[in-house]
This record gives sequence, structure tokens and C-alpha cells, in this order.
Amino acid sequence: MRLSPLFVLPLLVGAQVWKCDDQTTCSSCASVSHYLGQEALTDSSSDTPLGTQLVGCKWCLKDSTCHADGSLFNPCSSSESIEYVDICPTSYPPSPPEFLPDWMSAVSGVIGNLTLLDLSLPGTHDSLTYDLSTTISDGGIDDYPELSKVLHLFSGSVDIIPGQIEDFIRQQARTQGMTITEQLDNGIRFIDFRTMKEKDDWYSLHMLESNEKSTTYLKEIRDWMESHPGEIVVLWMTKHGNGGAVGDDAYPGVSVEDKRAFWGQVEEIFDGLMLDTSVSQINVTTIDELVSRNHRVVVYAGDYVEFSNSSKFAIDGALIDNRLGSSVDDEENAYASEVDMFTNAASIKREDKASQKLLLRSMATSSPDFQVEAVAFMKFDPFASDEDQTKKCTDGFGIPSLNSWCPPTLMDIAQMGVYYKQLTLDLAYSKFDEGWEFPNAIYLDALDYDGRIRTGTTLPWGTIKDDDVEDHRLDNYPYADTLIGFNVKLACRMGGGNEGLCKSLLDMIEQRREVGGLVSRWDDTKYGRSSDWPVSS
Repeated sequence: MRLSPLFVLPLLVGAQVWKCDDQTTCSSCASVSHYLGQEALTDSSSDTPLGTQLVGCKWCLKDSTCHADGSLFNPCSSSESIEYVDICPTSYPPSPPEFLPDWMSAVSGVIGNLTLLDLSLPGTHDSLTYDLSTTISDGGIDDYPELSKVLHLFSGSVDIIPGQIEDFIRQQARTQGMTITEQLDNGIRFIDFRTMKEKDDWYSLHMLESNEKSTTYLKEIRDWMESHPGEIVVLWMTKHGNGGAVGDDAYPGVSVEDKRAFWGQVEEIFDGLMLDTSVSQINVTTIDELVSRNHRVVVYAGDYVEFSNSSKFAIDGALIDNRLGSSVDDEENAYASEVDMFTNAASIKREDKASQKLLLRSMATSSPDFQVEAVAFMKFDPFASDEDQTKKCTDGFGIPSLNSWCPPTLMDIAQMGVYYKQLTLDLAYSKFDEGWEFPNAIYLDALDYDGRIRTGTTLPWGTIKDDDVEDHRLDNYPYADTLIGFNVKLACRMGGGNEGLCKSLLDMIEQRREVGGLVSRWDDTKYGRSSDWPVSS
């Protein structure tokens, strides 16, 4: 159904739109912005339905107040107002947590004689998606046929409101709520840096372009590195997480000259900080040596030959041994796959290390086709049956405790996913003495403050669920500390540090893990949290 401007105009005049003044948070305000659905507008003098809701509210940061679209009393201009809930500011403490911004320095007394390929680095998946625009990437949407279908099917019906489809896509693409500096401050040392040449420059992407050019985020990383001289960061630079792809398969339609010109910018930004492979070999050079040489930015470059011109300041992205697993829509197999990885990681790492490979495990998820289609129909098609679409969605996930709610955003799916990932992470950590290990790096979604991962139901931008278990809305798991604790255990077992230092570091890390809370499980039969599935303990 397409509503013409001539039909909509009289609906906006004198209409009793949402009472924006009653909204006290950015998320509640922007949630009604440009709402398309089966809610009816009513004339201000009667209860007569006039049509489909097409206007809403915008949040102004200047006065922290919600204003109706077109309000004369809004001190924010249109460009300054927040009209989409998923770009409301993330609510985190203003200062970094303790320990995590310099954790490598703090535990250098035990890990200093290990190599980077002995350690396990906390990482994030699609690390820059916290800052996506509403511009569809030249190289992003073709990998998502269901989203392409949505664009084609519904674009005509909502073109009166620019950005509506694009914001829907952004909500299916965003996996992180923290900036790149915040991620580093919160212990992340493996960055999934996805980038693509667009019309005028290189941008990060996940279906949509980032708001800023890729070099802006690289400079931000450089600035952070300058302030943390004992830390090492690994960047995995690809278009879409395939380090072995080359040529047009890696960067479709991008010339070799454009690739190498961008790589030249990367080398310039990180001048004096990059691993020099002619001097340092990643599988034999110790952490202490890397830090003393200032070889602290390690770049695994996809399409290595064409992209970096076989630069000595990069490592071939094909040397990322990226082990994928099932997503939360196949959680029973995902659980089994993660257990298999953690029980066999030690032997795989030994084999990979000999050939300078980095063992990477994905514990991320994605928006499955059935969820994208169901949510799109519920949002954009006034004739769709919400009940039928929700059932199709919940049946697709197959989670026994997910019965009456279809996750509307990728972040909802991500937080539901890491609720189950905490189980295998904690199991592997507890079974260290039985030979279980973590890979060289893990990348996942939904990073939370203090290096934790958000397992609760409240989204980073503040959206609170109705009828959820209130006590568990902000629950999380100590992701970064768990991997750091493993590194200390491994280093101490390999002879790093003395017994007293090992004990004091492990005691401190255990206290950090326990103060914030370990595995938290509960039963929520609407939002997919179970206390006894896929395993009871």
C-alpha cells in the first residue's frame, strides 16, 4: 500500500499524534518516530480514525526533551535531532573501567615471554557497526538477499518518509553499542575492521556505510595506542570477513591502485607502530619484544598481495584460521560446536602456530532470513498478520523459551545469542586444568561496559522490553576478564612469572569476574532465555 502525499497531508494537520511531551528518554521518544503500522491517527476533536501513523517524535540532546515532528519549540535543528531509536546515545559510565585499558601491561610479568600466537585475545564482531549511516554500501547489500527483497518489496510504500527502509536495515546490521575507543578501553584487542571503497573514499560497512571514513576510525585507534604504550592490537582488515578472498572476490570493482592507495594511508596513520615482519615473526617474537620494538599494531590484510602490495607491515589475511560456528537460530549445534572447539583448541593452535596462522573463533550471529522477512512484514505491511509472522519467526529460531516475540533487531538477536555463549565460555575456563583452551582470538557481539557481554534484554540504546524479567534486564558476563584470566593461567603453566605474582594476578581477575557476576540464567518464556536449555548446568 502506497500513501500519496495528498492523502497524508490532511492527516497531519490538527492530528492528535503521540504525546511527545510524555516521553522522558531518547529511546521512548525515538521509538515512535516515523512509526508505520496499524496504529491509527485520530482527529484532535474526536476519536475518528484518520489513517496510518506517519509522524512521530524526535529527541533533542540540547534540552534532553522529546518534541513532535515539526515542533516550533524544538531547539535542535532537524539534523541535530535523533529520530531513530537505534542511534540514541548508549548509556555507559563516562570513564573507562579499571584494569582493562592496560591489561596487557598489567599482566606482562607473566605473559611477556609468550608470543601473540600463544595468547587468546578478546575481540568484537563487525566492530564499527556502532556508527552506521543510512547510506547503503556499494559492496554490502548484495550478500543479504532477504534485505534486497525487502528493499524492492516495500520501497514504494514508504518513500514518503526518507530513511525508513535504510534504518530498518541498520537495525539488522548493528552488532555493537560501544565506540572503537570504548571497545579498546574495555579490553578488546582483536578488531574486525571491515572496509570497502565507496564512490568517493573507503568506509567501514555492514550493508550500510559508516558515518565516517575508515581512516577516521584508524586514527582513533592510533590515538588510543599512543596513550597505552604497553598494549598490542590486532586488526583484521577485510570487506566481509573472508581473509582468503582475493581480487574482485575480496573487493568487488575496486582497482589495485585504489587498494594500494588506501593501504598507503594505513601505513601512514600507524607509522612507527606497525609490526615489521622483516624483523618480528608473529610465532616466535615475544610480547615483550614486540612492545620494546613498538611493533604493536598487527594487521592481517585480506587480499594481501593486491591490497598491501605484499607489504612487510602486514600479514596475509589468509593466515587467519577463521572457524565459524552455528548462530543462535541453531543453538544446540552451536553449543556442541563451541565445546568441540574449546576441547581441541590447544592442538589446533600448535599446528597453526608453526605456519604463523592465528586461530580465530566466531561466536557471532546474524539476522536469519526468516527473521528479516517476518519483521519487515510486521513493520511495513498493514495487512500482514503479526501472529502468523511471529510464529514463522519463533519456529525458525527453535528456542523452546521463545514463543511470542520475534527479535526486531540484530542487537536483540545478539544479546539472546551471547546469553547462550556465556555457557561455553565459562565451561571452557573452568576446565582449563582438563586441557580445554580458547583460540588465539574470539569475536562476538553485544560488548558491554567493563568488558562484559550483555545477556539481558535491554538494548544499548535504552529500549526496555515489556513483560521481561525486570531483575535481569542488564545482566552480563565477564567476557574480557575470562579470556585474560585464561592467558594468565596459561602463561603461569608455561613458566611465566613467579608463584606469588601468578596467584595475585589470578586472585584479582577472579575477584573482577565474581564482583560483576558470572553466568546468569533465568526463565523468560517470551524473550528466549532458558535456565535448562540447551543444557541444564
